[in-house]
Amino acid sequence: MIETNSPLSPRVKTYQVISEVVPEFAVSENPKFVEFLKQYYISQDYQGGPADIAENIDAYIKVDNLTVDVIRGATNLTAGISATDDTINVTSTDGYPEKHGLIKIDSEIITYADKTQTSFTGCTRGFSGISTYSAPNDPSNLVWEQTTAASHSTDAVVANVSALFLKEFYKKLKAMYTPGLEGVNLSPQLDINNFIKEARSLYEAKGTEDSFKILFKALFGIDPK
Repeated sequence: MIETNSPLSPRVKTYQVISEVVPEFAVSENPKFVEFLKQYYISQDYQGGPADIAENIDAYIKVDNLTVDVIRGATNLTAGISATDDTINVTSTDGYPEKHGLIKIDSEIITYADKTQTSFTGCTRGFSGISTYSAPNDPSNLVWEQTTAASHSTDAVVANVSALFLKEFYKKLKAMYTPGLEGVNLSPQLDINNFIKEARSLYEAKGTEDSFKILFKALFGIDPK
């Protein structure tokens, strides 16, 4: 499910209860069977994964989940890392999944086990996954990448790969409710879900002083004078 800093109630995932449903005889004969199943379901239930989206689509389509941190979907390294570091320090982890999220730094995809307010911990380096829903030369196809671990310098951008579906949903909402602004990057400080909900007022006030104020605030984050 979506595990961002949103008011969603946490839902139990399969990997969290797998040890309680596997028969005892299966565990006694195969001591690592439970851990194998747990890792399998983690790979299916991670935020933005097929199983997660299918099971929690009601949560994904709530406009309230389109927070500034999720839509921006990026933070920065506060210290350089080598190809073997399993803790990554960043400016902020707001908007990233609490557990088992995917991030991308330069050309490397990384998964992490947990996070703090300013770091990702238990990182597995050189991971693989979907890095974009639209290939540059073939927008109708997504891009699946297998990457290798590498070193990265301070201030490198850390992209939230787990938020790809929410970003695509946001693009569709923009095209539906704010025609003319589909391909326009709005202000990073904009309250996204409130803007979508109240977009009608922008078009009703078209040509007035209020409409220019709304537009400049949405585009540049400033009050025009």
